Amino acid sequence: MKCNHRHRAVYFFLGILSAFFSISFDNSFAQDARGLAQEHESVALTEQDRERILSELDKSQKHYEDSIAKFQLGNYNAAKRAMEKSFKTLSSLFIEEGLIEQMKPDFNNMITKIRGTEMQTSTEMPSALLDISKEELNQTAEVTAAPVPASRQYSIKNDPNNALAQRYIAVYTQTRRDKVLQALERSGRYRAMIEDKLKTNALPIELFYLVMVESEYKLSAYSRASAAGLWQLMPATARKLGLKVNYWIDERFDPEKSTDAAIKYLKDLFEMFDDWHLALAAYNRGEHGIGRDLSFAKAAEFSQLSERNAVPQETEHFVPKFMACTLIGDNPKNYGFHPKYEQPETFDTVALDKPLDLQIAAKCAGTMEDVLRRLNPAIRAWCTPINYPQFPLRLPVGSRGKFLEELAKVKDWNPTRGVIRHKVRPGDALSTIARKYKTTVAALMKDNRIKDPKRLRPGQILDIRPGKEFINKKY
Repeated sequence: MKCNHRHRAVYFFLGILSAFFSISFDNSFAQDARGLAQEHESVALTEQDRERILSELDKSQKHYEDSIAKFQLGNYNAAKRAMEKSFKTLSSLFIEEGLIEQMKPDFNNMITKIRGTEMQTSTEMPSALLDISKEELNQTAEVTAAPVPASRQYSIKNDPNNALAQRYIAVYTQTRRDKVLQALERSGRYRAMIEDKLKTNALPIELFYLVMVESEYKLSAYSRASAAGLWQLMPATARKLGLKVNYWIDERFDPEKSTDAAIKYLKDLFEMFDDWHLALAAYNRGEHGIGRDLSFAKAAEFSQLSERNAVPQETEHFVPKFMACTLIGDNPKNYGFHPKYEQPETFDTVALDKPLDLQIAAKCAGTMEDVLRRLNPAIRAWCTPINYPQFPLRLPVGSRGKFLEELAKVKDWNPTRGVIRHKVRPGDALSTIARKYKTTVAALMKDNRIKDPKRLRPGQILDIRPGKEFINKKY
């Protein structure tokens, strides 16, 4: 790929732009900008090129700030026009060969984050107990890690003398002590299942503690970047690994299925980098980001990436954090922890051939809907997912017989139909939306208090009661 001086200059100044705007670009994108900024002295740009690029960036910044100001005043149309001018000005810089294609992963990442915000109101945001600020970490004195028992041989190199790992151990055993104890106790729910799957796939058992780093063993954990579940998988990554993530179901919250997906991803990463520290760093940063870092820093090991400041701080700390969690989790008593591990919840399972309202399911099983939702955390709607033949519904242990007996008496499995929230897209019309959900334009207008069907606007959220044909359609 051609990469001339102006090509590099665009990345360099976009790094400045991201700082001006406080835009949360993908870490890999920001790192590319920082890396190129470090070597900008060697970039032979003419003064005229520099002035032109800076001038265009100044224009873009002013339009952006104007957009924010108008948005805060409630002038949304004007804010949109100003934002369009900002990005139009930026786009004039992206004319170099290969640059647009090179930015594709970063663009997709930003789109994924925006889409993910729709879920954040209904799931638990992580407490970030293991995310330690740089200030707190620097204020904490290093501690000597407890010696690893001679009988314990780690497949993933664990250095108890690593300075960052020791600082994390210090924080976890001091200021975050209660929270870490809670995470250790929660781990009991999933240890047997995860370790069994790791052994079956011939992966290091200590990868169990990657879940402690990612979610603190909180099944409902959901990050601001839209990563979710025990293993904190992004929606696009989860779908790529075979999980269903849609309106009806999000299998990132299914402990067993998400573990299978994470194991598949970890195996792929290890095959790609042939080094577990690099594979773990790639799990945090993305394989393409770590690949670029290795190339830029001319590094062959994770320690070299760290020494050469070639990765963002979050990734630089990720492996030491994993080492600290492994040392504490494997030897809790050596660090003063005496966890009372929670036990896995047992359940019965019934395969369903069509969607079933959870209220009806709970009544048939002689339990509460909340209990079913706890046992089936991947279900997002009022009923089991459509287009999912033989969906395995989990029931309280011992209730399968009663459930099947009562369900046989139920004629209509979805009497309430529930409500679907539909975001209007450009080109949408009430007639096409009504056909999609097997309802009527009149019903849509009534439920959403729409007086003029022609004034539908992109981004508008519609509450839709789908027709039974939509819910019970044949597979």
